Amino acid sequence: MSVAAVKKERLYHLDLIRFLAALYVVFYHYCFRGFAKDNYSILQFQSLEDFSKYGYLGVELFFMISGFVILMSARNSNLINFCISRFTRLYPAFWFCVLLSASVIALFGAPLFSVNLKQVLVNMTMFNGFVGVDHVDGVYWSLMVELKFYILIGILLVFRLIKYIEAFGWFLILVCVLQIFIPFSEANIALKTLYYLCFVKSSPYFVAGMFFFLLKNNKSIIKNVLPILVSYSLAIYLAFQGTETRNLRYDGVYDVYTVIFLITLFFIVMFLVSMDKLNIFNKKIFLYFGVLTYPLYLIHQKIGYIIFNSFGLYINKWLLLFVVIMAMLFASYAINKYIEKPLGNYMRKKLKANAFLNKLKLTLK
Repeated sequence: MSVAAVKKERLYHLDLIRFLAALYVVFYHYCFRGFAKDNYSILQFQSLEDFSKYGYLGVELFFMISGFVILMSARNSNLINFCISRFTRLYPAFWFCVLLSASVIALFGAPLFSVNLKQVLVNMTMFNGFVGVDHVDGVYWSLMVELKFYILIGILLVFRLIKYIEAFGWFLILVCVLQIFIPFSEANIALKTLYYLCFVKSSPYFVAGMFFFLLKNNKSIIKNVLPILVSYSLAIYLAFQGTETRNLRYDGVYDVYTVIFLITLFFIVMFLVSMDKLNIFNKKIFLYFGVLTYPLYLIHQKIGYIIFNSFGLYINKWLLLFVVIMAMLFASYAINKYIEKPLGNYMRKKLKANAFLNKLKLTLK
């Protein structure tokens, strides 16, 4: 069965997994990162630190899910439809969240956090990281990686190469392997550019997600398990490097075997999804959790720190933690319902009806 032959379906258990990953990132920032580094938060949640400190790995799970679902959405698509889909999915909520975070930072963030107009305007493009402009909120770094993946998928669509997606996956694997033997610091400018464009530190997760989708598509374990195992091996290798770097920053608090266990768990869960072994969780109700994920990820960090620092001396820290998380979930729901969904639908409708884009679509056929 070809990639194009798969019937479009929504996997609601992926919404649940994505939400749990986002919530784990929230715990990482609130219950470990904020207090442990740079004095971002005055509140320490010592009893939750051992659990929360590994929450940064939630982003790696995001990347794996992204490889899965982007290939699912691109398989029957063309460049114009793919760009419209990604643009209307990412930008409405992002624009609002940038403005919200920037406003809170400008009003209440000093002296710890600051923002300026140029920074906000360039951030609104989502390409600020490509031109060296600081993120309004540090969590936006992962959007740069996502954009690189989308750009590469777009190139495949332009040249009608999506049918060779397996070869593309192996290409990303080979580039990742290459940087092991020729590290970035030792590479020439051409190779450094290749590493940068192919997001070598994160590519094993995207590649694994792609092949997990192909596994779900054709159920060919023999055909797809090898690149998944290679991606897993690369993820583990990079985990050793990453954990060593993190231990230098955080005074040796990380256990590399716990990191490996969690990464292994992510791969097992995605394998079970691909083999339809988690369909008991494929319930529409989890869509309501999934829609919270993106705005929750975008708004939680600096706004949360500012609230902690403003009220942490006057309110019980556990009550404050609960209230802030609940407030972030409620705000995420409101952003999705009143900003992301209506504006996204409006923009999608207008862009799909645009005469120039429709003409360009015909030209690219």
